[in-house]
Amino acid sequence: MAARTLTGAAVGASGRREALAEKVRSAVQQWRDLPHEAAIRASGAPEAMGARPTPVRPMERPPRLAVATQASPATIPPMMSQPSFKAGWLLVFSRLLVWFYAIARFFAGSLWDAVRGKNTIQSRAVRLRAAFERMGGTAIKIGQQLAMRIDLLPYEYGYELSKMLDRVRPFATRDAISVVERATGKPLGETFSAFDPEPIGSASVACVYQAVLRSGERVAVKVRRPGIGRLFVADCEALGWLFRGLELLTIIRPGLSHNFLYEFRTMLLEELDFVREARYTHLFRTRARRARLGHATSPKVHFALSSVEVLVTELVTGVWLSDVLLAMEQGDAAALQRLEAQRIDPKVVARRLLRVNQFGIFENLLFHADPHPANILVRADSEIVLIDFGSCGSYSKQERNIWRQIFFSHMNEDVAGMVQCALAILEPLPPIDVDEFSKKVEAVFWQVLCALQSKRAEWWERTSARIWISFLKLVREYSIPMNINTLRMIRATLLYETVAARLYRKADPFREYLRFSEAAGARARRRLRQGIEQVATKGLPKQTFLRIEQLLEAANRTLYLFQRLLDAPQMRFSMLIGKAAFTVSLAFRTVAILGGTALVATGVVLLVGSFTPSDGPSGPLAAALRVVTSKTFLAWVVVLGALQVRRLLFRVGDREVP
Repeated sequence: MAARTLTGAAVGASGRREALAEKVRSAVQQWRDLPHEAAIRASGAPEAMGARPTPVRPMERPPRLAVATQASPATIPPMMSQPSFKAGWLLVFSRLLVWFYAIARFFAGSLWDAVRGKNTIQSRAVRLRAAFERMGGTAIKIGQQLAMRIDLLPYEYGYELSKMLDRVRPFATRDAISVVERATGKPLGETFSAFDPEPIGSASVACVYQAVLRSGERVAVKVRRPGIGRLFVADCEALGWLFRGLELLTIIRPGLSHNFLYEFRTMLLEELDFVREARYTHLFRTRARRARLGHATSPKVHFALSSVEVLVTELVTGVWLSDVLLAMEQGDAAALQRLEAQRIDPKVVARRLLRVNQFGIFENLLFHADPHPANILVRADSEIVLIDFGSCGSYSKQERNIWRQIFFSHMNEDVAGMVQCALAILEPLPPIDVDEFSKKVEAVFWQVLCALQSKRAEWWERTSARIWISFLKLVREYSIPMNINTLRMIRATLLYETVAARLYRKADPFREYLRFSEAAGARARRRLRQGIEQVATKGLPKQTFLRIEQLLEAANRTLYLFQRLLDAPQMRFSMLIGKAAFTVSLAFRTVAILGGTALVATGVVLLVGSFTPSDGPSGPLAAALRVVTSKTFLAWVVVLGALQVRRLLFRVGDREVP
């Protein structure tokens, strides 16, 4: 009975403890749920006791804009991308085979025609064009440039090769439509109300089609050839193989082709980026209008429809400059009469071409580096429209100053000044005989200057083409590297002046520069007057004060550096003297070590020889001779010499400071 009573009491005490613990937990939870101020008041703890509630508590979140997680592809910003092309070794090897086959076929055909007595210049020209077209890729680009060089090649070659400017075999229209639909993201019918399947131009890089937008505007659609990027890369790799083989056989100087191949590849691949071409076309159009260059422009670009491989511009109409040249050189009276009816004067066109080139050199942000006749349209009143801005270049302020000095020196018949400018274009020069190179360049400039001043000179002598062609020959002879911008400049100048001279035999680029500089001076005067009027009415621009502050900081920095230069101790030559003394000391120590070694070895030989009979000469001199001519001693000389040379190099490499 007593045991049951004790057990019941224990159970009751345990229940009371659990009930009390539950009440404590409930009270603590309620206290936590209360705000801190209410919790303090509820606890009755005085503030003087320093009671602080815990700062950890939920708070109201700042509102955020509710945005759908699924974005439309049209609203996603485009990411940075660069056209990338790769070519495997199998494609490169096949390109080499194509080249060798085309070249062999050209010479075999010429030989067969010679056997039959039909080896005419016309047949060779046709065969050369066929060889370039058969090779394709970069060969067509080379043929296009040769087509303009009728001052170097016979006219028949230039005429035949000019067919490759815009009459290369086109690719399938269905492939072009597929590329256009991929670029616009729409079916062809949603973008165009009409699309001509027959291209109006077919060049090495792209085909151009005419079309009509849904708005009714006629446009030109330029579509990149499928696979042309891989073909260009393969050709560049094949050229690299050939040049490395020539360098390995020391036919050409090792390392000479590295820069050429890099810049040639860059030049080719830039023409495949139609986004860049669209930007250049638009920049030329806006800046020519801003400069009031009313006689030259470029097509309007539809950026929304263009991409890396498709370019859509307004369809400009007019007479191709290649047709103007053909009508003049063929003497087609009917064609010349139609040109006259449109007020197209070849003489005016020639002068304006030269001024467009000078605008690109001296004023514009960029210049058109491939102005061959198939890239130039002539509209009524001799207005020039440049197309195909795939190859462009730009001049730095330093390069523009050099060109101004070239024109100034030419007008003053200062050949030495022209030579100095030519050298400045090539800087930094490699280790060459500058005096010898300058004399050869001077001889070239004298010949050209005399031809320009002569009224009996031929048309091809009245351009700077002879200067730059001879200049490039000298550059190649002396293995002087040239950057890609200089090569573009020379190519553009050759094309502008050659075409201008073919249009008007008396076209003088230096005289046109005077006219251009007068117009450029008038534009500069207008800009200066507007700037002065703005300052007079509105005061100095706020950016001017920032420049003044920067100028003061630069002046303070210059003064500090000048003061530091004055306070610096004079140059000390003690380290140089120490190095010289170390060299002399090292030489004496080396001689002493070798002499001591030889002396000890001679003593050993004499000692050993006193116990060993010998049939040869004896004595100290004979023993010393045997020591210094032994292989062991000579090996020791080589090892010691190498160690001492290393010590000397370490010492010479020390900084020349105390």
